[in-house]
Amino acid sequence: MALNRTFTLNTSAKIPAVGFGTWQAAPREVERAVEVALRTGYRHIDCAAIYRNEQEVGNGIKNSGVRREEIFITGKLWNTKHRPEDVEGALDKTLADLGVEYVDLYLMHWPCAFKSGNKFFPLDSNGVFELDDVDASVTWKAMETLLKTGKTRAIGVSNFNIRRLESLLATATVIPAVNQIEIHPYLQQPSLFSFCKQHGIVLTAYSPLGNNQTGEPRTVDDGKVHEIAKKLGKDPGQLLVSWGVQRGHVVLPKSVTPSRIESNFQDFVIPEEEMQELYALERHKRFNFPARWGFDIFDEAGEEFVRKAALDAGEENKTKFTV
Repeated sequence: MALNRTFTLNTSAKIPAVGFGTWQAAPREVERAVEVALRTGYRHIDCAAIYRNEQEVGNGIKNSGVRREEIFITGKLWNTKHRPEDVEGALDKTLADLGVEYVDLYLMHWPCAFKSGNKFFPLDSNGVFELDDVDASVTWKAMETLLKTGKTRAIGVSNFNIRRLESLLATATVIPAVNQIEIHPYLQQPSLFSFCKQHGIVLTAYSPLGNNQTGEPRTVDDGKVHEIAKKLGKDPGQLLVSWGVQRGHVVLPKSVTPSRIESNFQDFVIPEEEMQELYALERHKRFNFPARWGFDIFDEAGEEFVRKAALDAGEENKTKFTV
């Protein structure tokens, strides 16, 4: 039985602790998955323009029969819309696609600006990503003005480390309500967790089970995770979802399989001994780092590394990133 826990944002709004992620879900699959999730009991749907499935997510919301005001919906500003004049229009597009009048939370998806325009992935003639010189603080100022429109109830960021948050907070009038980042027992980010807690910023975990972006074993596939889950009579996915909520952050499991959607929602309280065993799995393993963009997002790779990664990926980008 799901515990239906919530966290409180700095706006005083409640955000459901277990949300439903829609990343990497194909349009026709995601419509049914969102409907199933809402009928199962989820009341938090995480969306993004770049997932290119927001119309279908909106259809799933409608088909569920759950009232809009009962659902916490998150949207995200894509990298090509960081210029101040592009921000509100990007949100308007998300609202139109979802078929709603407002979102509960609107995030800056990445601290990296792409060349402005209607192509999601602008490339130069060599296939290298075209970046734009727009500081995140400038984009944030434009996002702050969205709060006055009623089109979003709160604003936040995603994939920001401590340095980038400190830079943003230096000029911000509104403190981000949320920072959505990758978190699971392999990548716990304790310093960032503490920093956000100190500043009243709720952390939300994407890829809480790990993911298959790199082709490596996911966190949910770890032998120790399976051992603990079996001992507690739970599913490994349920265990990792519960670990995140119990640690103190929102989690966004995702699936298009009805049985998995339902099981991921059944969070529970983990005994302290098993919590410590999961904490011991830390290995600073990041599954999500798009080095090919040529931008050192997390200040971990170095400018030389990402420049080379951008150039090396050029030919592949020409066929892989065509939208």
